[in-house]
Amino acid sequence: MKKETDELGLAAVYLARALKEGGCPICRRVRESEERWIWTVLYEFTGDPELHEKFAQSLGLCREHAALMAQVVEIRELVTPTSVARLYETAVSRVLQDLPRPNRRPCPLCELAEEAAERESFFLGKLLLDPEFWEAFQRSDGLCLPHFLRVWRLAPEKIRPSLLSDQRARFHRLLQNLRELQRKERFDVGEKPTEAEIRSWREALWRLSGMSFSEPLIKRG
Repeated sequence: MKKETDELGLAAVYLARALKEGGCPICRRVRESEERWIWTVLYEFTGDPELHEKFAQSLGLCREHAALMAQVVEIRELVTPTSVARLYETAVSRVLQDLPRPNRRPCPLCELAEEAAERESFFLGKLLLDPEFWEAFQRSDGLCLPHFLRVWRLAPEKIRPSLLSDQRARFHRLLQNLRELQRKERFDVGEKPTEAEIRSWREALWRLSGMSFSEPLIKRG
């Protein structure tokens, strides 16, 4: 019980910060978890036999996470290309061994990201029972659709109606802003779009599909 309480308290700190950053807080927390995993693996575990076996079975990381690993190596301290080489030597050796029919297991970082999304969604659902946290959530940009569905599934029954109402309101505002952006862009309309309307097309992209990040979120440490 104490462990769960401690974990919830720690999650509250990170999720409260994510709510202030803009966009979906679960997307942000999952991405931070991915970056921390990459850094920790490259800094501490490139000699771990179990990790090497995972990399051999998955033939390295998926395309998205391989690109993220490259970014982390380029921007973060204390991790080097040599660490990547050490891990991928194992993966490349397995490919050569199994050609022309290599058997690829799921990307280990994809599995971690799924676990992180489930964990963060569970904690957010619990935290939303707190009135102050609920207010902070309402002031934020809210959730993307995939993570709303996950949070709603995991949230306590008591908070579900409020959560659904909040999400509906956000989609209603988005729909109105999308329509107004189109209307005001017509040559025969002399009104300027609001900032929310100008941003609406980008919001629609992440709101329905989830957020993507062009560079690492964690720059130091």
